[in-house]
Amino acid sequence: MAYAEKRGNLWRARWRGPDGTLESKPGFQTKKDAENYGRDQEAAIRNNTYKDPRAGQITVTEWANLWFPALDLELSTLDNYRYYIEAHILPAFGDRELRSLTREEIAGWEKSLPVSRRTAREARSTFTNLLNDAMPKHLDINPSARRRGKGRKGQRRIADAERKRKVWATPFQVLLLSERMALLNGGSDTDFVMGVTFGYTGARWGEVLGMLPENVRPGEIDIHWKLYELNGRFYGGPPKDGSMRTVDTPPFLDGLLAGLLKTSRGRICSCCNQYDPWCKGRSYVFLGAQGGHFRRSNYSERVFRPAADGWYPARDGKAARLSMPVLVDTSASWPGQPVPPWPAAVPGEPFHPPTGRGFTRWISGDDGRGRCSHCRRTQLLRADGGLVAHKLGGQRCPGSGEPPAEDVPLACWLPLIPDLTPHGLRHGHEPWMDDAGISHSLQDERMGHESPGMRSVYSHPTPLMRARLRDALQGYWEEALRQRARLSARSGVPILDALLRDFRGR
Repeated sequence: MAYAEKRGNLWRARWRGPDGTLESKPGFQTKKDAENYGRDQEAAIRNNTYKDPRAGQITVTEWANLWFPALDLELSTLDNYRYYIEAHILPAFGDRELRSLTREEIAGWEKSLPVSRRTAREARSTFTNLLNDAMPKHLDINPSARRRGKGRKGQRRIADAERKRKVWATPFQVLLLSERMALLNGGSDTDFVMGVTFGYTGARWGEVLGMLPENVRPGEIDIHWKLYELNGRFYGGPPKDGSMRTVDTPPFLDGLLAGLLKTSRGRICSCCNQYDPWCKGRSYVFLGAQGGHFRRSNYSERVFRPAADGWYPARDGKAARLSMPVLVDTSASWPGQPVPPWPAAVPGEPFHPPTGRGFTRWISGDDGRGRCSHCRRTQLLRADGGLVAHKLGGQRCPGSGEPPAEDVPLACWLPLIPDLTPHGLRHGHEPWMDDAGISHSLQDERMGHESPGMRSVYSHPTPLMRARLRDALQGYWEEALRQRARLSARSGVPILDALLRDFRGR
């Protein structure tokens, strides 16, 4: 029980802290004031709002070492937190006591970080989370928390406009995007079906990559598993926020998935980890040509971004290069067969196709060289205009002495949906359902969202709702296929070419 002690002309309050330690606070004018303060501290202990008198004397490093091991989050989230703490927070504030931190210096630190604005914002958000759990024991307020209504009004409006302008795709654009993705990966049916699955299920990137054959059934797919990527390795776990669900699938998607599973039966991923939770190798619906999982950043750079933008993104580092347009051979089926990229032409400057080792010769030049029609390599020309003798596979190439091959008709892809991301395909799925008049209860279930308010208690999807959704998605697909056939009834993607067969000759 709290009590007061006489200390000279003043009084000191005494009470037992949460751990049983006898705490004190001096400087009270009367005994009554000291006793009341002590009782207030005991009440704060009972209400779990007690603040240690020595609060804030702990350093940021000491608190981070207590806070981080106690977190129970996904491995990928923990890895992000570790990066922001070790790379940005501790170098700047590690030796500082929590009570010495100020809102102004943390705001200045965020602005001065030599990283992108997004990374700096995430670093401060991590710092805010770290200090949030230090209240009320060590801090009265969080100096890292952003004040509402502060900052540039224009920037907030721009951020709001960008959120509202989230890029998404129509059913026809999903088909065209999936076809381009497959062509950029050698005409792979896997990439085509994967792109269509993204668009017509609204599933997240990791949920599609982690799709297991046993979860695919006629008319529905169980999304109970997600594949996470961390530092070059993969591990499985439940979907984001535990949003395990079963999504309804239209007949055409059942057929595409069944055909893909039939051709890839028995394939197991190339993971060979020995310890949990890492993937040790099992069968998945979508795997690369060599049995590996598609990596988000690598796949985005090589396939998804060029398919959506019509340009290969610029690259930094050891293999730095400028952004280059996607170049295609238009003698192949529409929209052309992608060929190795060339640098873009610069307006006002003469363009010379790249030559030399590592570049394929696609058009004739005036430098005494031509392209062999058999090995497709650049070779010197003889005086009579034929190709010099050269080898193919250790033997004389049949193109030796022959005239050079004709120029390949080349073109560049136009942008399809600039700035689209795989998550943008998920954003587009809900407007599709809105257009089809699908109930919000079924929409929320399909997207893995929690229904707001009492709707989550009383509203339930019915079999009729599910049938209406399947019919709507089937109708979207058939119309997209008709639009694609109007452009061309052939495709360089085998599975799509087969689907377009019924439109030929019309």
